[in-house]
Amino acid sequence: MEALLKSLMPLFVILMLFFDIDYSQSSSVLPSCTLRRRFHLNGMHKSGDVILGGLFEVHYTSVFPELTFTSEPSEQICQGFDPPGFRHAMTMAFAIEEINKNPTLLPNVTLGYSLYDNCATLVIGFSAALSLASGQEEQFLPQEKCSGGPPVLGIVGDSFSTFSIATSDVIGLFRLPIVSYFATCSCLSDRKRFPSFFRTIPSDTFQVHAMLQILKRFGWMWAGLLVSDDDYGLHVAQSFQLELTQSGLGCLAYTEILPWGENPSELRRIVEGMKKSTARVVIVFAHQINMIQLMEEVMKQNVTGLQWMASEAWASAAVLQTPGLMPYLGGTLGIAIRRGDILGLRDFLLSTQPGNSSNNQNTLIRQFWEHTFQCRFAPPPADWLEAGGALCSGEEDLESTQTEFLDVSNLRPEYNIYKAVYALAHALDDMLQCQSGRGPFRGHSCASLQKLEAWQLMYYLEKVNFTIPFGDQVSFDENGDALPIYDIMNWLWLPDGGVQVLNVGVVKKTASGDEELILNEEKIFWNFNNNQPPRSVCSETCNPGTRMARKKGQPVCCFDCVPCSEGKISNKTNSVECFSCPEDFWSSPHRDHCILKTTEFLSYHEPLGVCLTTASMLGTCVCAWVLGIFIYHRSTPMSSFLSSSCKLLRTFYLNGLHKPGDVILGGLFEVHYSSVFPEQTFTSAPHQPSCEGFDTLGYRHAMTMAFAVEEINKNPRLLPNVTLGYSLYDNCATLSIGFSAALAMASGQEERFSIEESCSGTPPVVGIVGDPFSTFSIAASNVLGLYRLPMVSYFATCSCLSDRQRFPSFFRTIPSDAFQVRAMIQILKHFGWTWAGLLVSDDDYGLHVSRSFQTDLTRSGGGCLAYTEVLPWGDNPREYKRIVDVMTKSTARVVIVFAHQMHMIQLMEQVVKQNVTGLQWIASEAWTLLEGLQISAFTPFLGGTLGIAVRRGEIPGLRDFLLRIHPDPHNNISENSLVRLFWEHTFQCKFPLPPAGSVEDAGAQCTGREDLNSVTTDLLNVSELRPEYNIYKAVYALAHALNDMLSCVPGRGPFSGNKCASLQTLELWQLMHYLERVNFTTPFGDQVTFDENGDALPIYDVMNWIRLPDGRIKVQSVGEVQRSASKEEELTMDEIKIFWNFESKKPPRSVCSDSCPPGTHMVRRKGEPLCCFYCVPCSEGRVSNKTDSLECFNCPEDFWSSPQRDHCIPKKTEFLSYQEPLGICLTVTSLLGMSLCAVVLGIFTYHRGTPIVRANNSELSFLLLVSLKLCFLCSLLFIGRPRLWTCQLRHAVFGISFVLCVSCILVRTMVVLAVFKASKPGGGANLKWFGAVQQRGTVFALTCVQVAICTAWIVTASPAPHKNTQYHNDKIVYECVVGSIIGFSALLGYISVLAVLSFVLAFLARNLPDNFNEAKLITFSMLIFCAVWVAFVPAYINSPGKYADAVEVFAILASSFGLLVALFGPKCYIILLRPERNTKKAIMGHRTAK
Repeated sequence: MEALLKSLMPLFVILMLFFDIDYSQSSSVLPSCTLRRRFHLNGMHKSGDVILGGLFEVHYTSVFPELTFTSEPSEQICQGFDPPGFRHAMTMAFAIEEINKNPTLLPNVTLGYSLYDNCATLVIGFSAALSLASGQEEQFLPQEKCSGGPPVLGIVGDSFSTFSIATSDVIGLFRLPIVSYFATCSCLSDRKRFPSFFRTIPSDTFQVHAMLQILKRFGWMWAGLLVSDDDYGLHVAQSFQLELTQSGLGCLAYTEILPWGENPSELRRIVEGMKKSTARVVIVFAHQINMIQLMEEVMKQNVTGLQWMASEAWASAAVLQTPGLMPYLGGTLGIAIRRGDILGLRDFLLSTQPGNSSNNQNTLIRQFWEHTFQCRFAPPPADWLEAGGALCSGEEDLESTQTEFLDVSNLRPEYNIYKAVYALAHALDDMLQCQSGRGPFRGHSCASLQKLEAWQLMYYLEKVNFTIPFGDQVSFDENGDALPIYDIMNWLWLPDGGVQVLNVGVVKKTASGDEELILNEEKIFWNFNNNQPPRSVCSETCNPGTRMARKKGQPVCCFDCVPCSEGKISNKTNSVECFSCPEDFWSSPHRDHCILKTTEFLSYHEPLGVCLTTASMLGTCVCAWVLGIFIYHRSTPMSSFLSSSCKLLRTFYLNGLHKPGDVILGGLFEVHYSSVFPEQTFTSAPHQPSCEGFDTLGYRHAMTMAFAVEEINKNPRLLPNVTLGYSLYDNCATLSIGFSAALAMASGQEERFSIEESCSGTPPVVGIVGDPFSTFSIAASNVLGLYRLPMVSYFATCSCLSDRQRFPSFFRTIPSDAFQVRAMIQILKHFGWTWAGLLVSDDDYGLHVSRSFQTDLTRSGGGCLAYTEVLPWGDNPREYKRIVDVMTKSTARVVIVFAHQMHMIQLMEQVVKQNVTGLQWIASEAWTLLEGLQISAFTPFLGGTLGIAVRRGEIPGLRDFLLRIHPDPHNNISENSLVRLFWEHTFQCKFPLPPAGSVEDAGAQCTGREDLNSVTTDLLNVSELRPEYNIYKAVYALAHALNDMLSCVPGRGPFSGNKCASLQTLELWQLMHYLERVNFTTPFGDQVTFDENGDALPIYDVMNWIRLPDGRIKVQSVGEVQRSASKEEELTMDEIKIFWNFESKKPPRSVCSDSCPPGTHMVRRKGEPLCCFYCVPCSEGRVSNKTDSLECFNCPEDFWSSPQRDHCIPKKTEFLSYQEPLGICLTVTSLLGMSLCAVVLGIFTYHRGTPIVRANNSELSFLLLVSLKLCFLCSLLFIGRPRLWTCQLRHAVFGISFVLCVSCILVRTMVVLAVFKASKPGGGANLKWFGAVQQRGTVFALTCVQVAICTAWIVTASPAPHKNTQYHNDKIVYECVVGSIIGFSALLGYISVLAVLSFVLAFLARNLPDNFNEAKLITFSMLIFCAVWVAFVPAYINSPGKYADAVEVFAILASSFGLLVALFGPKCYIILLRPERNTKKAIMGHRTAK
């Protein structure tokens, strides 16, 4: 029952998401389940007995409404109708119609469909899929019996990989089949994640293989890869690189991700990388939109000479097949979906009719109709008919239009849709043909439509296998992928600039599972001058006689060709290595084949051969003589031993220390630090190496284990009634000896035992403490791990030993190098040392550290390595000199050394010789505490060293135990030889050798009773117990594991049948079980436990070498580094205590490049590590406000960079203001002009009754003066910071004022002419058209035209304030943009028309009698006016910013003053200065004189 509930839980969750159970009714009413949300989707539906769903991209974009959540959120609006996408949907409808008409397929069953548009939007596509899966019923009763088929039995789609992933993640939980026709992501082949996903298009995996086949065919080993930034592209990039590497067919010169949206800077960077690369082949897995944006940049930079390879996503894209792109994309080779023919499809498409129904059942057809015929069905949108739009009748003729919808010449996605529908139909048909009682389901039952479960159809869909009319077989493999096949397309560039896409081959999977490429190369068009395929390799092939040597830091395809050395040859092109010739052969001069060596041998014909032959025959005779003697005396008694026993193959004579016990623990220690190998002649039994150089500290390590065992034996709570013993061996710092000791402990040292004896009891040792060396531990654990013999090392730190699969029985109480490396990196970070050198020993310890250090340092971003050098073993002064030379030349002041004592001694000898000072040394735990380096000769160089040291601990009672150790002079030497060797080394004596009891070389004889307190020895120094503390913890870990094992309660054990382990029948893997779970605390307070890799809880002390005044070194702890709760390294340092070996007494500075201050950004030095860079100042307008900024950032729009480029400051603003001199002058001038107008107006008003005022139409004069005053005042609107209202008013007021002014002048001119004509006989009738009313009306009418122009301009395209930064980057020029050039031109043009008209009329009247001299004044004034405004146009256009406003103000003032002075100056002169001429007689007198 519980399992059933678990299986139904996902379905329950989905139902709760989409349905809302309503319990608000009374109990008498059954609770119902209502649809929580209905998705309003574009769709097309047809009813049937069985419904198939479909998801298609009929619109290629959508618009998301703004979500305010103050009302129910609106759904997205689909935009951009896609006729090919609609054709895809109709192909599915056609396939279903065809199946319904087929009497042999699904007889008596009618298929229906529900097809939805995903609008190329994940949210919509996912909503449509859920609607298909759950149905759209508004309400149903939970109590009703849930029977019958699901809403849809299968879904054809989605076309996008990302959409299919999202949909299948959910739909797959219910095993509803999804058959995609265009989703190619290889990730969808994951059957565990997508159990119900199928597809009729090959996956990207096959597409990648197809691409690789093309590369292989043309020998293109060096290519670039461009992918789109989505699931499709990113999965392809990962797969392509992996497959290319594994196949060895080539390398990628670059891999770039094409961005979505507008990102010209990124595309520019990508195309520049393509130009710089030597790769001539570019492979692109991307979509049409990506390619369009990319090719725009390719055209801009004119990047030709590339061979493009197209993925199926754009290989047939018509939008890219344009004449403009052919110089670049001509000759493209592409992978295309298999083309197929679907008979009858075009006729079906032609029969498409929208019908007259206005419901939402078939919205797709109606939308297609409206898009194709540019009409709307009733009721149309608002204003559609008013705008001239047409109504759709539904009777329009499809054949009369040109539409992609009817193009069935290149059916590729449609062919996959067709196969997908038929696959579902065949699966359904196979299911319905099941015979009752012989079905595949439980109880041999069959599925039925009435009780159908979606997973039942899955069973048949996986096994579907049929052939379609076009001849292609359709079936699915175990991953739901169809049989893969692709067409190879080539873009032929035609002479007229057009494009023809040719099918030049096919790639498909063969019966053996490989890809088979068939190409017709004669048909391929190559877009190169030689019409041949290009050559794209990083390095040319290496001829026989040479080998490839990979270029450092470059892909494997980039190599140099190095000639083979003597005696070696290569007889193939591109040989990876040269091979030695056979024994009797030598290399030819060209090193491409072997030739016979000249022969030389010892023959019977030379004197030496004759002598040796004689000696050989003599020996044979002697052997025959001895054989005769033995035969003659064959009756001599001889016992032959023959028994069924097993004999120890070899006994190892090792230095050791032993103690018997119920359980034996083994130990491996370095008690001697060197060994001498005897010469191996093999004429006698080989001798073992002899150990040399007694190491007192190593002996103390061994005795610490002996002490721990003694302490455990005395502890009544730990292992009661069990006595521990030990077998401790000396590895002599030699692998063969240490390995021999490990094997000796594992197999025991019994000389012989009978095979018939029962192999029972405790193993020789149940665990080994050691080995201290990583390399030795690796070798021993490789073997002992096979038998699960626990090894607990106290000093082997190689991180490789954490590999649990390779070393399943290895444990350690010292942190691994992985933690030590991270601890070192923490120290580097703490002091800001980003530039350091690394020296490592040439063994597993050093080489693993080197690899790990570089990787972790790069990941952490803590710095870079200036150099990495390997310290050799043995005496190699030349190599050490080279390494020190590297250190000297480097700018790195910090040197990190992971090595052993012998390496450091040889290194320091060379450092002293070259006097290399000023370095900060960082020591690994292997030499941090070595007293051999703490000598006066090295102090000036190694003083101030910081090092990582094993955790110090205290072991109470250890010193007393060491003092009690005494050798037994009567004991067998081999049993406890370590104690005897220590005694001889310490007291410089010798124990007597048995049996003679003599002492060699007459030296002092050891008695075994010497007093240890009387000598100075490192053995008794227990103040710095570090490796000893780890040994102590290792012994106790094994003891606690044994104790836990023996504390097991019978019947409640962890092993098979709840059994417990016992000492009598102990298997080593049983102890492993407890050792992995051990957890205890030492008396010193440290917790001991092991993680899943066998590593103990890591902690290190940080040590500092203090240089004392007397030249000695004192090592003290200055901090610690341990793993925090978050599993990060936590460094605690007491910097006050640190001694720095520099004059400044401060930590040194070790960087490749100094930090870039704010205002600059880092630019990496070419060919150097990331830490080496230049500091480049930010360009104008860009800033960086942080140290070591990777890039500079643009300032906001209204800001500019400070002089230091470290922050943004507001830009300076510029406009014509009242505070600046120019603005003040113009303002004063404007006010002066307005004042003059007021004065003149006052004069005219005061003298309004005089003849000269009355003769010049006083009303128009007053109106003209008012308009001039407005002209002067409107110039003030051009001064000051532009606002919206000032921008709108300045030109409007200016235009209206000047039109009013010029209109008055025009009317006055016309009146003058009319009066003159009236003065002639018969001309009086003309005056009736120029009365006062007509004059006012004319001025008003002319002014209203300008008002209308200004109103239309402001309403349609209003002038507005604008912040212009084009003149000066660091300055904002505030100006008014006119909004509409047409409006501005109309305003000025209208003024110009009136002005020119006034000028022409006045000019025609210039020769009138003097009493009509008003015409002359008007002519002069309009001449000034026109001259000013003609000069204004070029000056205005060429004046930037505020100077344009100043020019316009100047023009306004100049023209206004011109009119004022020209028209009213002479009159004011007469009125004020010549009043005698201001009489009617004087005015009329002129005419009489004339």
